Amino acid sequence: MTLSSRLLAPGITALVAIAIAVVASPLRAEEAAADPALTAAAQKAFKAIADGDVEALRPLVEKKYAKKLTAEELRPPQTGPKVAVAYDGNVRVMHADERMAVVQANLFTPSSNDIPKGEGSKLTLFMKKEKGDWVIEAPSRKEADDDATINGGWYHPGAFTFCPNTGLEYFGSHFSNKLNCQSTAICK
Repeated sequence: MTLSSRLLAPGITALVAIAIAVVASPLRAEEAAADPALTAAAQKAFKAIADGDVEALRPLVEKKYAKKLTAEELRPPQTGPKVAVAYDGNVRVMHADERMAVVQANLFTPSSNDIPKGEGSKLTLFMKKEKGDWVIEAPSRKEADDDATINGGWYHPGAFTFCPNTGLEYFGSHFSNKLNCQSTAICK
């Protein structure tokens, strides 16, 4: 082996290690940003939605929507994908900063064979911090942060978004240049 080939192998290894560290650091930052109070509020909200318990969900919804909340809004419409409730208790923080967050959980399983397993199985919540407490909010077009792009290389399966003003909305599958989907349906 020549001197240049002996120097080239460790150099390439170092570049790959640096690239992995740079790519992984934003993902770790997202996970580190997860406030324990956010995770606890999200778990309570997902449990209430899975159980169809409107009274348990009302304190976790922004006040202007809480009074009008009904049990029918906690399930997909009859014309949507046929799914059964199967909450596994796990919550993923998809995006979080000091005042708003997007959280997601596996809440549904398809009840027919014509729906792929990953499609329509997740429920996404858009949450805002109000007076120190995390509550479910209806995201505007800007807050929904649609990450779909024509040049995207990552496939994001369709998921439901709970909109406290309209009920469950289906956000279709799309391709994105982001690894983790941070988008929600537009509720306002």
